[in-house]
Amino acid sequence: LESDALIQHIADVYKDASNALYLGRGYNFPVALEGALKLKEISYIHAEGYPAAE
Repeated sequence: LESDALIQHIADVYKDASNALYLGRGYNFPVALEGALKLKEISYIHAEGYPAAE
């Protein structure tokens, strides 16, 4: 409950976003891919996962 204002602020910043970029390095690269896929499936927002080391 202490972070309600912070969460609301973050939601306000990203609510109109039409694209998202997920970066992952090493073992986190598949996590970035999965995060982008989940965002696409849930919200139909264009999202891509990329390796951060490239």
